[in-house]
Amino acid sequence: MDKILIIGASGHAKVVVEAVELVNEYEIQGFIDTYKKSGDMILGYEILGDESILKELSEKGIKKGVIAIGDNWVRSIMYKRIVELVPDFEFITVIHPGAILSPYSTIGKGTVILASGTVNTHATIGDFCIINTNANLGHDSIMEDFSSLAPGVTTGGTVLIGEFTAVSLGVVILQNISIGSHNVIGAGALVTKNIEDFTVSYGIPAKTIRKRKKGESYLNSMPANINFAAYEIKTEKDLEVYKDSVETVYGSNPFYKIELLDTTNMNAHQLCYFVLSKSDTTMIMMPFFKRQISVDGKLSEYNDVISPYGYSGPLYDSDKVDESLIKYFWKQVDIWYQKNNIVSEFIRFSLNGNHEYYNGVLIPSLKNVKGKIIEKEEQWKKFKPKVRNNHRKAVDEELKLKIYQQPMSIDIVQSFYNIYIETMRRNNAHSLYFHDIDYFKNFIFNNPDSSIIAMIYKDDQPISTELILIDNSTLYSYLGGTLSDYFYTRPNDFLKIEVMNWARENNYEYYVLGGGRVDQDGLYKYKKSFFPNDEDVIYCTGRKVVDEEKYLELIEQKINDIDSKDIDVYSSVSYFPLYRRDD
Repeated sequence: MDKILIIGASGHAKVVVEAVELVNEYEIQGFIDTYKKSGDMILGYEILGDESILKELSEKGIKKGVIAIGDNWVRSIMYKRIVELVPDFEFITVIHPGAILSPYSTIGKGTVILASGTVNTHATIGDFCIINTNANLGHDSIMEDFSSLAPGVTTGGTVLIGEFTAVSLGVVILQNISIGSHNVIGAGALVTKNIEDFTVSYGIPAKTIRKRKKGESYLNSMPANINFAAYEIKTEKDLEVYKDSVETVYGSNPFYKIELLDTTNMNAHQLCYFVLSKSDTTMIMMPFFKRQISVDGKLSEYNDVISPYGYSGPLYDSDKVDESLIKYFWKQVDIWYQKNNIVSEFIRFSLNGNHEYYNGVLIPSLKNVKGKIIEKEEQWKKFKPKVRNNHRKAVDEELKLKIYQQPMSIDIVQSFYNIYIETMRRNNAHSLYFHDIDYFKNFIFNNPDSSIIAMIYKDDQPISTELILIDNSTLYSYLGGTLSDYFYTRPNDFLKIEVMNWARENNYEYYVLGGGRVDQDGLYKYKKSFFPNDEDVIYCTGRKVVDEEKYLELIEQKINDIDSKDIDVYSSVSYFPLYRRDD
């Protein structure tokens, strides 16, 4: 028998398993599920992992299965995800042996028909539909793709049910009725007249109660006591709620502090954040910018998502959040994107492993230098010879280090800023780096435990500096600079070594220097010379095309020298999203 996978592992999946077993044509290998724990057993079959392992399984010859997910929209998202991962994956149709099918009916791929389901003469069922237990589809009726009939539904003849429409428990639909797409018909309703698209209707007779959004959930697909939401930050109250979320989840991480998310140069960008809570306690949160996409100089209804500059992605305490919750978070993010006209997503991840279980395309982008602070003499021996020589030169020049913590004077921040901004101008840095001095003041003075300023002096003149961020026992080199007239004194090497000496005395364990502009460039090699024997950490970015048709259309509209048919939108070297390349 062919080996198959059951995609989904909740209640609907159990009845699908039973149908497959009774048909006895396939050998079930296990479940694929986004938010349930790998290794758990259901009905004697193992949860093998989430959809990311499908490619590996297909290489072993297992590339058939059925999507056993009750929610029509979520089922469609999973279908698209599987096709991206395994283009030749084969979706089987499952028909319970107790179902009754007219030989004159037509059944699409991936459709599930359960016990006592009846499909009458010349009825047509599209792809990935569900005819649930004891549901009856009348003669000459049509169910379009990703629609569903719940248990006990009865339809008359010549009924049309549009795509993504869910007909709930015990509904009766009279003959010659047309029900539009993306609708929900409430349990026990009697449908006596046509229903337009995107509505919720119920009652006897059924009446349209309200409009419905594309992709809006109608099943209780959310695990018990779990809530997912997206928020915009527009008011002072919004800011306070955001700060509370960060503190609740992992307050020591400086990269999620609101003051560090500089929005001054973000035209047509809205700062937002996702929150996944459990029993009303925030477990995962992630800030992002929602950016409107312009076409022909005008803002359109479409948006894309990008994370703030620096180390970002989902924030959570790995001791409290397991893989099932992270996978579920990303699944809910995708559903939100579908509802909100998001074309693409670009995520800059942190160095703490928060890229794990990401359901887009993950690209290892840069090596980052992270060194362990060890015993002083042993640390000195491990430096490259040039580093030791430059430190000796700095000592001969009588350079001095001062570390400034809170309370810190405005004059110190001003001295830091003067050196920093002169360095940015000298290096023709990207506009992202030209922060106003208030950006630094706001962060430093509002987060007294999250940073220090290291300042190098020669003859009482500040000549080199670095703003260092603090996360528990780890120091992060963030932004800084050096006056060019003092390069000869080797202040950069001196600063880093003296910061390590200070860190050792104050019980810090790690110093993260970051990476180069590209791997193995001069900047990376310079940083690596301080920790030549320590293992680098990989800085990853994530890319996701949510609406591929619109993505390619935007490329054709905005970039004349590229044929969208010939591009790899996920290439690690391509600008992403490509339609913003010339912005």
